[in-house]
Amino acid sequence: MKPLLLYLTSAMSILIPVAAPHSNAQTPPLDNRPRTASIGGRVTVGGAPAANALVTVTEVEPQSRGASPGGESRRRAFIKVRTDGEGRYRVAGLAEGDYMIRALSRAYVSSGNSPFDVHKSVTLDEGESRDNVDIALIRGGVITGRVTDDEGHPVIATYLLLTSLSEKTGRPGRYEYVDDLMTRTDDRGVYRIYGLPAGRYIISVGSHWTYSRGKRTYSETFHPDATNWKQAKIIEVKEGAECADIDIRLGAGRSTYEVTGRVVDAETGQPLPRAAVICWEAPNKENGGRRSGKEGVTDSEGIFRVSELPSGRYEMYMRRRTYDPFSAPLTNDEYYSEKTVFEVSDSDVSGLEVKAIRGSTISGMVVLEGANDPAVQAKLRRMEIHVYLTPNRESDGQMSSDINSKIGGDGGFHLTGATPGMARFSIYGTEDGSFTIKRIERDGAEISRGFEIRPGERISGVRIIVAQANGTIRGQVEIAGGKAPEGLEFHILARSESDNEPQRGFDLSGGSAMADGKGRFVIERLAPGEYELTLSTRVRVSPNEWRSEAGSEIKQRVTVSNGAETTVKFTLDLTRK
Repeated sequence: MKPLLLYLTSAMSILIPVAAPHSNAQTPPLDNRPRTASIGGRVTVGGAPAANALVTVTEVEPQSRGASPGGESRRRAFIKVRTDGEGRYRVAGLAEGDYMIRALSRAYVSSGNSPFDVHKSVTLDEGESRDNVDIALIRGGVITGRVTDDEGHPVIATYLLLTSLSEKTGRPGRYEYVDDLMTRTDDRGVYRIYGLPAGRYIISVGSHWTYSRGKRTYSETFHPDATNWKQAKIIEVKEGAECADIDIRLGAGRSTYEVTGRVVDAETGQPLPRAAVICWEAPNKENGGRRSGKEGVTDSEGIFRVSELPSGRYEMYMRRRTYDPFSAPLTNDEYYSEKTVFEVSDSDVSGLEVKAIRGSTISGMVVLEGANDPAVQAKLRRMEIHVYLTPNRESDGQMSSDINSKIGGDGGFHLTGATPGMARFSIYGTEDGSFTIKRIERDGAEISRGFEIRPGERISGVRIIVAQANGTIRGQVEIAGGKAPEGLEFHILARSESDNEPQRGFDLSGGSAMADGKGRFVIERLAPGEYELTLSTRVRVSPNEWRSEAGSEIKQRVTVSNGAETTVKFTLDLTRK
């Protein structure tokens, strides 16, 4: 019998530099690290050598270890090589760092203890050579079928949601696709999803949205025709096997209707053009609180139209912004609205009126403490002030929202459209993590237990005192009492001791890291102060499930100083639970 081969693309080893992901991103510094490390190994398929198989070696950030491919380092190496006739590969000239090694084949999965883990994560030191990074693959399973509506017509160009079931609890969890196009139906309504690890799955169409045809809409439906995941037929996928005829037939569609109305200024009664509204299906037993929304934008006379709404009870709100970068700006930024409740029965609804309430404003200054360096001040000016607004408990007519403002050249900021309730401030931007809020003052008094906003307030005289956050925690996780299981990951969380204070009106500095393959971790951009470090471990046991031992965390406290590095060590004793 001839060895199984991987039929893949590419031709030769190649080193590809990474372009900056955003136009305002800073150019990565030149990488002058010594390139004296190497990686090698063997790729097999069903135990046979995989000759001429494509292997990629990608440098990643430590935090992305064990995740799907992504999180590439800004100074990454991305190298492609082909295996020889014995299925062996080797890549030299690598700098120290974390790497992800993957044998690219969408039709195959790993044959190891973690069949869903189709890549290897390796940490290399300078001059280190790893020659046993082997990848053993087997052919994955296939699910294929056809989606039709209640009249037998194919449902074309529609995405399905494949969900794996937990081996432990039997509950569903999201499955991460290699290629979303595999889950899209063709012109016959046919789909084919391949390269699946063995396991138990359910599949549906219409998740988080409703499929519409004409003036009828169809709710989420699971194979073969269930409207609840608990009644879905479980699909047992086995190694290399094809599960065919996994068809989905949508139930009787519901008629849909159109809702029209106007958005007007609550004070003047004048219509608001370019104002966005959203209609949410009211929570009920049928949807279990899982609501879908439809949106609309007013015209020059403040009139909106929202289509494809089936019968039911709805709540309408103004929406603060649109996420379409090509659309014209909205007028919502200065307004909010109470919810408007309406019913759709068996006809279109017209004459709705949404009253836009002009929100409160917050203005003040951002003051940098303890640093007069012009370069640091310039960094601060590239940040933004962000406020998350939570309605008061007694309010039944508002939604949580958020607003933000750029910091001016003089340190000033101006926030508009704030809804009544409690505000929580944070600072973020292109220098994200470089600064932290130390305290907030209002009219000269420190706000220590929450920042309340009342309807229509014009708040000024707010001072947000920030500090540089350039402290570092560098640590090591050591194993005692045996060898760590394959796939064991170490997560370290740094939490400011002050973060335990209730109802604080701003976010505090903190951070997290994942240890590399040698147990090393670094948490940067921390503000000075006391921190509680928590080490937790987990092992991936299914495509969507991680197992961690409750109460097995290890904690310790450390002090961080600006511009300094604090070293810590965790010792994990495998003989103790």
